[in-house]
Order: sequence, then structure tokens, then C-alpha cells
Amino acid sequence: MSDTEEEEVQSRTVKITVVGEPSTGKTSLCSRYLGGNGAVASGNTQGAEVMAGQCLGLRPPVPVHLCDVGGNALGTTMLRNYLYSSDVVLFVYDLTNLQSFEKLDLWLYKAKEIFESEDKKPIMAIFGNKSDLEHQRAVRLSCVQKFASEHLLENFKGSARTGETVINAFTSLVARVMGLKVRRCLMAVNGYSPVIKNRELNGVDPLPLQSEPTHSLIMNRKALRRIHLSSSSICCLQ
Repeated sequence: MSDTEEEEVQSRTVKITVVGEPSTGKTSLCSRYLGGNGAVASGNTQGAEVMAGQCLGLRPPVPVHLCDVGGNALGTTMLRNYLYSSDVVLFVYDLTNLQSFEKLDLWLYKAKEIFESEDKKPIMAIFGNKSDLEHQRAVRLSCVQKFASEHLLENFKGSARTGETVINAFTSLVARVMGLKVRRCLMAVNGYSPVIKNRELNGVDPLPLQSEPTHSLIMNRKALRRIHLSSSSICCLQ
């Protein structure tokens, strides 16, 4: 990649909007991807929250904004604002909750309605969360595959709690947006989320920058090379 192309990639921020029913683990999913442990405070997200970091599975790293939309936003006029300018819309359901999967029809219908008149159409995908509770599965795999096939959606399954598939899924979606190949994804271990921004989108002023310790998801190139040499990767898709 030339210096000019690299500068263009670094100047582009990919927006991933995460939607779905309440209690499906959307916030935990975003936290896990950004280097957290997937554990968040109890209570449902109100409105929407934006978190930012970098996708290190690509070279050069790509800035990413995750818009975590509350499950109660489906019937509100604010959903259009939350989805605005999304590069990716990720529909999350709970593998142990059949209703959360059945409601994806409504979420998908509303999203397509909002983007119908837009020139820019986002990539759409579904993510079945809580795969660590596979023994409690309530959503049949065949139903998921049929739904994804009928609506031409990318289909992922994983766990915000264990981190299974989370980095791979988000990285592959960012790669599709940027037209890049996935190189290496580093596993976050005992780190905190490299959150740059964390603000409400329902009229509340932005919060100050986080002062928590940060994991090495945001680092200079020399540090990144050292990590690559000493760490194992969890994905290498070509």
C-alpha cells in the first residue's frame, strides 16, 4: 500500500451501528471488541452510546466508531439518527432467547426502510451472542441460516463473555468496508477498552476522555510489531 493510500485509510473512520432487542449483550459485545472483558454494568442502554477505537486486524489500523443503540429505539424516530451514515449495521440476537431472534425481522425492515432513499447502503450482518450458553440454545441453527440467506446477511455467532469470534467478526466487516485483507487480530488480555469517546446521543453533552488504563489496541507501529512478534494471533484471513 502506498503512503497516499495509507493516509486515506487512516483518515477514514468506519461506523458500525449495533442494534437489537434489549438484553442481547450489545454493549458487552462492543466493550469486548474494544479490548474490555465483556462485563458491563447492569441495566439497558438508553438512547445510544458511541465508543471509538482502532481495528488492528488491518494494516494500517482503521479508526472505528461503534454506535451501541438501546433496544427500546426500534419504535422511536431517533433510530434514523442513530443509523445515519453507518457503514455497517450489526443486528444482535441472543441464542438463548427465541423472541430476540424473531424480532430481527422488524429491526431489519426498519433499517432497510431508513436506508431505502439513501445512496450509501451499509453492510448488514447478524450476530448470535451468548454462544457460551450453547446448551441453552433456543434458536435453531437452520432458522438462522435461512434468515441470513434470504436477506443476504453475513452471519456470525460468538460470545461477548468469552470473546469467541468477536474480534474476527468486527474485523472482517471493517475489512469489507475498506476493501482490505485481514492480517492479524490481537487478543485482548487483562486490559481495558481503548475508548476515546463515550457520549450519549440523546441530548447529553459529551463526557470527558476516559482515564482508565488502556490496552495496547492503540499504539505506535514499533510497539505493534513487538506485540506481533511475541503474541499469537486469533485470526488470519486472506
